[in-house]
Amino acid sequence: MALFLASHWESGWAVMELRGTLDSGTGRELRDFVATVTARHRHLLNLIVDLSELTQAEPGGLAALKSVHTLLDEDQGELRLVCPEGRVERLLHSSGLARALPVYPALGAALAAPRAAHDDRMSDAVG
Repeated sequence: MALFLASHWESGWAVMELRGTLDSGTGRELRDFVATVTARHRHLLNLIVDLSELTQAEPGGLAALKSVHTLLDEDQGELRLVCPEGRVERLLHSSGLARALPVYPALGAALAAPRAAHDDRMSDAVG
């Protein structure tokens, strides 16, 4: 399956919208894309990944989000997820990723939330 990425800047955040399927293969594409962008633009430290338009997500794809968090975390960055109620949101909860990363039901809520203090909440999440 395919994963389509669209991105833009909003209120000091890089916002990445995902459409399609997030599995282990497309998850690698996502992780590599973020790694390439952050290597070129060290100021990309705060990222919102909007999962609202995903048609399917698998644990292997969600593990890529953990890798993206680790990459941003190395530079004191922050990762937030946008995911309305549904199948993908339930997978975020069952994988533990929703406990490790802030998940918001809409982009506006993710943008409006105060910045989090830098911490390491990923130890219990997707392996």
